[in-house]
Amino acid sequence: MAMLKLTQEGTRNLEKELQYLSKRKKECRNTAEKEFIHTRVSEIKDILAQSITWPMVREAGCYVEPGSTITIEDTFHKERYTYTIVHPFEADPRENMISVQSPIAKAAIGKTIHSTLTVRVPFGEDLTIPYLIFKTAKS
Repeated sequence: MAMLKLTQEGTRNLEKELQYLSKRKKECRNTAEKEFIHTRVSEIKDILAQSITWPMVREAGCYVEPGSTITIEDTFHKERYTYTIVHPFEADPRENMISVQSPIAKAAIGKTIHSTLTVRVPFGEDLTIPYLIFKTAKS
C-alpha cells in the first residue's frame, strides 16, 4: 500500500483514539464490543504504520496541494467556501475538511491562486460549476 499522508491533527486524533480504545478494551466485558475495539485498534495501528505526517509549518507555495486550505468562489452565485484538503481518513465535511479524492480537491490540486477550476457535479446530468481560487494557505 502507498504511504498515507496525514495532517498533524489527523495523526494526533488517531493516536488519542488508540489510547482511548486501549483503555476501554481493558474495562470492556462485552465480547462483541471487545471484537469491535480490537478491529478498530488494528485498523488505526495499520494506518499509523503506513503514514507520514505533513509538517504544520511548510514553506509557502503558490500551488494547491494536499494539506492546503483553499477559499474558492462560485463564479455564478458569488459565494465563497473554505476547505482544507486532507487524506480520506481525515475528511470531515462538517469541519470543511475534504478528501483529496473529492471532485473539488481533484480540480484544485496543482492550480494557483486566481485560477479557475471546473467541478463536475454528480446529479445524473452533465452539470459543471466554475470556481475561482480566491485564496490558498498551507495547514
